[in-house]
Amino acid sequence: MAITAVRPARHELAQSVLDLTEALWADARVEPGYRQAMRSALVPAQDLTTLKRVAFGSPPLIALPGLSCEAAGGNRLQADPVSAAWGLLYYAAHLLDAVEDGQVEIGAGLPSPGSTINVAIGLMTSAALALSALEDSGTSPEVVQDIRSRFHGIVLTMCGGQHADLTRSEPSLDECWQAAQAKSGAFFDLACWAGARLASRDSSQPDPFGLFGQNLGTVIQIRDDLSGLSPVAGEISDLASGGSWTLPVAYTMSVVPEGERDQLRHLLQAARSDATALVEARRRIIESGAVLYLTVEVERRRRQAEAALMAASQPSKARGELLALLREVCTLRNA
Repeated sequence: MAITAVRPARHELAQSVLDLTEALWADARVEPGYRQAMRSALVPAQDLTTLKRVAFGSPPLIALPGLSCEAAGGNRLQADPVSAAWGLLYYAAHLLDAVEDGQVEIGAGLPSPGSTINVAIGLMTSAALALSALEDSGTSPEVVQDIRSRFHGIVLTMCGGQHADLTRSEPSLDECWQAAQAKSGAFFDLACWAGARLASRDSSQPDPFGLFGQNLGTVIQIRDDLSGLSPVAGEISDLASGGSWTLPVAYTMSVVPEGERDQLRHLLQAARSDATALVEARRRIIESGAVLYLTVEVERRRRQAEAALMAASQPSKARGELLALLREVCTLRNA
């Protein structure tokens, strides 16, 4: 569901989000052991300023709602409840994704699929509680309702994308793009749209910020798929996982002759346990032009995101930070 983990780090905003979350748990009188399990799921890795395989400096991704709010003419501090809700929801989705992929995290205080699911449900509920803090801060009921509805709708969109991933082992290229936009794209759309909505007079004004986030999130999914093609030391290649086809595989299958598709299918099956088959499958995917194709897609989406943001906002520090984050995300390492 989520492309990777998002967790609180030693960053001023992240600490604010943690403090808000802890206050919500205290008000709700959450059982201490369960509270600790949720806290343990969020805190140990100290990496909210990063995404696995994608190193970010400043600002961290959790700053997206606040930066979007400020770029739209508001005060970024207004967006702390949205940032909390977004971060909690994203990590809950990551935990559920880990269970669905059979990769429960060891050492995070979550020893079993059942306990992982239970913690994920708690984080999702905490996200809903975090949105209630918007009303306490004086945000108008109309805006709060718009943001809450958007959150619920995006959860359903992400679940639909995940359902497609779980039920299609060999998706077409179009289906891969639809899944990428339904999961990662939609989620980053939510972060930017919701932040901008806090500063907007009506629900249509934040739409360009949502388009910025949609493109940003889709690029992050592209990066994740390309990194899975050529992982760093200690990580398992997507080609060896036996999971659903990713964008590079789906592209290759869409352009090579039928006979070569059958050969690549055989190599991918063998790659789960055969390093030679893995190397050969990777070579064929790269030679098909998949990496070049996705690199062009990254640049196209970068331009779309930049144009949307430039049209929707005036020059400001917040807009500059959003553009800098976009450029960093769109800088690909060699596959």
